[in-house]
Order: sequence, then C-alpha cells, then structure tokens
Amino acid sequence: MSRVYAYYGLAVAVITLLIVLVAASSALGADLNPQRSTPSAVRALRAESTVVIDSVRKLPPSPGEVEQAPPDPDYRSQVCLAPVVNVSQRTGNESESFVVINPTNPNNIVAFSNLSPGGSSIFRGYSTDGGVTWTRGTVATGVACCDGQAAFDMFGNLFLVYLNNGASQVNVILSIDGGATFSAPVNAGVGSVDQPSIAVGNGSVWVDWNVSGNMMARGAPVTGLGTWGPFNTAQTIPSGNGSFGGIAVGPGPNGGKVMVTYLTPYNGQGPANIYVNVDVDGLGSGLFGPRILASTTNVGGFDYIPAQARRSVDAESGLVWDSTGGPFNDRVYLVYTEETVNENNDTEIYVRTSTNNGTTWTAPTRVNDDLLGLIRSQFNPYITLDRTSGVVAVGWHDARNDNGVPGVGGTNTIPNDDAEYYASYSVDGGLTWAANTRLRGGFSNSAASGNGIDYGDYTGQDAYGGKFVAVWADNANCDGTNPNGTLSAFDLYVGTMTIPGQGTPTPTVTGTITVISTVTRTSTAIPTTTNTITVLPTATSTNTLIPTSTMAASPTATNTSTPEPPTATSTATATSTEVATLTSTATDTSVPSATPTSCPIEFKDVPASNTFYENVRCLACKGIVSGYSDGTFRPNNQVTRGQLAKMVSNAAGFSEPVSGQTFQDVPPTHTFYEFIERLTTRGYMTGYNCGGPGEPCINNMPYFRPQANATRGQTSKIVANAAIYTEPPVGQTFQDVPPTHTFYAEIQRLASRNVMQGYACGGAFEPCVGTENKPYFRPGNDVTRGQSAKIVANTFYPNCQTP
Repeated sequence: MSRVYAYYGLAVAVITLLIVLVAASSALGADLNPQRSTPSAVRALRAESTVVIDSVRKLPPSPGEVEQAPPDPDYRSQVCLAPVVNVSQRTGNESESFVVINPTNPNNIVAFSNLSPGGSSIFRGYSTDGGVTWTRGTVATGVACCDGQAAFDMFGNLFLVYLNNGASQVNVILSIDGGATFSAPVNAGVGSVDQPSIAVGNGSVWVDWNVSGNMMARGAPVTGLGTWGPFNTAQTIPSGNGSFGGIAVGPGPNGGKVMVTYLTPYNGQGPANIYVNVDVDGLGSGLFGPRILASTTNVGGFDYIPAQARRSVDAESGLVWDSTGGPFNDRVYLVYTEETVNENNDTEIYVRTSTNNGTTWTAPTRVNDDLLGLIRSQFNPYITLDRTSGVVAVGWHDARNDNGVPGVGGTNTIPNDDAEYYASYSVDGGLTWAANTRLRGGFSNSAASGNGIDYGDYTGQDAYGGKFVAVWADNANCDGTNPNGTLSAFDLYVGTMTIPGQGTPTPTVTGTITVISTVTRTSTAIPTTTNTITVLPTATSTNTLIPTSTMAASPTATNTSTPEPPTATSTATATSTEVATLTSTATDTSVPSATPTSCPIEFKDVPASNTFYENVRCLACKGIVSGYSDGTFRPNNQVTRGQLAKMVSNAAGFSEPVSGQTFQDVPPTHTFYEFIERLTTRGYMTGYNCGGPGEPCINNMPYFRPQANATRGQTSKIVANAAIYTEPPVGQTFQDVPPTHTFYAEIQRLASRNVMQGYACGGAFEPCVGTENKPYFRPGNDVTRGQSAKIVANTFYPNCQTP
C-alpha cells in the first residue's frame, strides 16, 4: 500500500509553491511526505513532468475521500470461468494481497492483505485443506498500517513483515502454527519507512525497506522452528536511492547470498532504472556491494494507467533466487513492468536472469503472450519459485481482454480499465514461458471498488510441489459470495495453476549483457497463406495440463438447438502477429492404418518424451496440423472455435462444397466458413443467440464466435459428434461431469473409448468424494493445441504411427 497520493494543485502557482517547499525541506534535511491527492490532482501531477520530489511515499487517502464509480448499466454479471474461492468474504475492501504455502505441510496455505483505509490491521486467512476452506481474521490487529508480505522457511516458520499504524516502524511477527497465531512484533527499522519485503534462506530471514528515499536491509539467523534472531546491524544499501523493490536470498554460506532491487528515479512516470545490490557474504561480516544496473524501464514509480488511475503503478521489480541444487541452481530471476512507448499505457511483463550474482543480465523475455501492439496493460507482477523443482512462475493483473464491450469485453465502455488475473511459468530457467493461464472468475474494476489504493502496489504468490497459488483483489463476484455485491468493494479470491513437478530441463547457454538500454519492441506480421490461421493467445487455459495426463480436447459441438454455454472470451479478440498453421486444406480421407509412414516433421518443443508427441506427429504428417515458423508447435497454446472446426472437419474427412450462411459473424469470406458450415449442416455445432453485447440481431441470425477459445467440454461434443458416436452413455467417469451436465453424453462416450482421461482428485477445489476417487475433467477449461491434437488423433486415427 506504501504509496503517496501527493497534494499537487492544478494551478501553476500551486505547483511552483510545492517545488519551493521541496527545496526548503531538502535544505533542512527533512522528509517530504505528502499524504494523498484527489484524482484531479493526480492528473495535474501527470502533466507536470518537471516536478521532482524526494522521499516520496505512497499512502492511502482518508476514508470517504475516494468516490466509487457506478457500474455501467449495460454490464452483465458473469459466472465463474475458473475455479476460485473467496478467501475474505467481508465488507469493505481487501487488496495488496500475499499468499504463502507451508513447505512442511503444503495443504497449509496462508493469505494476507491490507484492509480498507483506516483498518489498522492486516487481514489473515489460513487453510489446512489446500485452499478449499479458510479460517478468517486479522493479525497485528489495531496496530498495523499496511504492506504485509510473508515467507515460510524450511522449518515451517511463517514470518510476516508490515508497517505499523503510524508508518514509522517496520515490524516482523512470527507464526509457528501455520498462521493461526503470531508472536509479538520485532522492530526491524524506524523512520519514514515504506514498502518492506521479506525473504528466507537456508538458515536466515532478511527484510528490506525504504527509509527517507534510501534502501535498507538486515537479516537474522534461523536455527529451527520458533528459534531465530537477533537481527544483524541494519545496512544502508550503497547508492541505494530508490524504492518499490524486493529482496531474495540465494545459495551460499552464512544463510545465503542476498540481493535487493529497487527503482530510481521513483517519483514520476518514468523512464527509470532498476538496480540491484548484492551481499555475497549473507549474515557474515561482509556488506552489500555497489549498485548494478539490471534494466531500464519506461515505468516509473507513479505511472498512471486506466486500470489504476488513482493509485498508479510502478515497475514493481521483484527477485527470486534458485537455491534448489537443480540445473538452474544459483540463477536469479528479475521480473518487472515495461511500457512499450512511454505513457502509451501498453505495459508488459518481462523477466531477466543472471548467473553471476547480478553482475550481468540476459536480454529480457516477455512473459505475457497477448498481442504486441494492442494497447493493453499488464501490471503488478510477482515472481516465485517452486522449491521442489526449480520451476519459476509469475502472476499479474491483466487488462488484455477489456475491449470496452460491457459483459463479454469488460464492465463498461472504456477499454483497458478492467483487469483479470493471469499467470505463467518457465521450466527452462526463464528462457521461454508457457501459454498464459487465466485465474479468474470475471472482470474486476478498481474504480468501482471505491478503494483508495485500487489493487495496490503488489500481489504476492507462492508455488510448491507443482502447485502455483495466487490471491488477488477481485470484485467480479462471480460466485455471489462478496457481501458488497458485484463491482463494489474488493474481496480476496484464490486461484491455482498446475505447474510441472520436475525441474530438469537442460540449461541453454545464453549471452549476458552489462549495459542495458530501454527495450524496443517491434512486431512484423509473418505473411500468411490460404492454408494458415493465426493463433489467438488472448484467452488462456485456467489450468495448465499436467505433463503426465492423457487428456485432450476440441471445440464446441452441439446437435440441439440450445446455444452452448458462453466461453470466457471477448467477441473482439486480437489476432497474434505470429502465424501457426493448425490445419491444412489438404484432407486425408484414407482409412487409418497401423503401418508406419516415413515423416520428417519434428517440432523442437514436442520431443519424443512429450505427452502429445505421437498425436502431434500423426496429425502433422497427415497435413491436419502444422507449427510455427520458428519450428515450434507450442502445445500449451489455446485453440479457438474456428481453428478447431477446421481441424475436426479435415480429420473427419468432410470436404463437400457448402453454400448459405448460418452465422452472422461467419460470412462466406471468413477463413473458417466452409469448415464451420460443414459441421453445422450436420447438426454437430450450433452457436449463440443474437442480441448480446456487440452481437446485434440481423434477421435473427445467431453468432458462432469463431475467435473465442474452445473449452474441453465443447471440444468433446464436436469430436464425438463428428465421429458419429451415438450409443447411450453409461456410468459417470468424472466427478465434475454428472449425467445432468450439458456435455455428459459426449464426454462419457469419449472416456469409455479411453480417448482422454482426467485429473486425479485431491487438489484444491477438487476433493475426493466417497470411495471411488473419481478424477475431474474440468470441462470449462480452455483446450490447448496439444490436448486437441490428442483427442482428434485418438478419435480419428487411433492406430496412427509415424516413425
């Protein structure tokens, strides 16, 4: 929460007066700590780029000062489009959240957040069943201002750092019972303090913070459960003028090496520099070394974007250091926010890495996979590492799907001001990132929350044992449990993402750089041909496929007149600038054969060990699918309804000429027109009734939404219908697909043929029921390219072999 809405007048005279006050304050050695500003004053500050302020802190406005934006009259409430749980369920706002997983008991998850301005406590919820149920309350009750961040160590110690109620102390409290109770506070720092962060090592705990515009840090030894301290002498970080950073502990003696990061200058819109300082001696007698430039960014400490128009965002640089002993041991990861062009509101999430204690850093890798060039904001990133595998993951708020169409494309007519929550992971040391996963139940809008700090400055997550957990401020109210209602005050919602459990990819050697200039991103479209289609990465899977799973899926298919359940996508999805061919115009109508056929096609990201290797090669060698121009297939990318219509139509051998037009948004000139019509005329697919947002009724013609992502349930229906599986379904294979489910018959028919399997029960939100321990299918999840290849290959080419 630690940010100031500084009072700046709209008139030049007021601005001039403040500059004089700053100069006077600096001359006297005092701190200038303006407390808050109105939205109009914020806009004045944005326009006055020459104002320089020392020791800026961001604190919330007074209660009642912020007006709550009314919901748009055309907005439609949404159903949850991903498995989420409301952690807080209380009146008022919770935001700037943090969540941690107990490594000694991974079912023990603890979440924290600020409360509404004036709350004077830290919200705390803890779970002992993997996040299914929560015990709620507060800690540091009546004495805490804000800025709670936490860390579990290897002994099961849970450390929480926060600012006290007067924002003049940095305090640390300890829980040894999984977040149920906490100790009395230990003071770590005093003065005009701001935004502390915390990290643990192998026998140490470290805290850093800002005091009067300079970074400070100190650590303490930890020898067992409940046994720690005292803190060593607080260190002033050399040349550490800056703020809004983080801390990480790496491998090494004396509790491990320590690195801090921070932004400077941090009192404006940007550009700015991101620096790091390193103490290679940990708790030893050595000190932090000189600062090192890690990156530049166009995002400063007060960068105002539509989704955080009152609060602003900063680059929110964060660190995590691999101490797992695995293939990427001693690699440090830096995440931060960049803006493609200064002040264009197109913010992106980037990661750099270092393998030499921060001396040099790799070129940046973009984590979010939405369309480059589309003005959409990604912000407040946080990076974490699974200590059991070395897999690194990032989560962030994301406005990619807000196109200003109330309902399917946002909460109002303003694009880029509604956010969802997204995440991704990397198994190769940060070189590449998996297709982004959407962890949300609907669009949230910060202006509608009436919260003085919007979503806040950060949103912390954790990962352990192949499970990524995030908690974020959300007012979509998709499950109806927010006592304030929809588009009102924020509650905390938790969502999960499955990440690979192994961290054993072979590291790839990459060059490093010592002087880093501002990132320039250009996007050149790859020419397409008539047998290619563009991949649309705007909407993502709500759960990443477990590598050992044999699941697969495809797009919508119905043989009734009832419209299919809407998918979680915008009707105006942007098109990627990279082109991938999912299907070919060539149709293979031969009878499937077990005779191997020589085929040279290989994809570098689908090796023989990949779950989908045989299925992808089978379809590629038959001309049903192909890959990207860089030689990859990208099995974790999503598939649209139009793409899958073409894929299934070709795999099923449908090739007759078509005429007429069934869907308003699929005219004869559309890329997928003939494939969609072939399936529709057979009764295998239907669409959505007209009359929704952005879908006017013209001759009452329905809409198909070819650019919407296909779900696993929809996929099962179209494939089972195209394969003419019509026998009565028997039994129930999946816990979440009972006989009353919309897609029960088709899913059961495919499951009985062992075309696909599900996810084992026992995870968060998926309890094992009874004695059967039925798996879960997750029919509402978006289908990926690998999954769709598997279900199509297993259905139409079950004996396909491609040596």
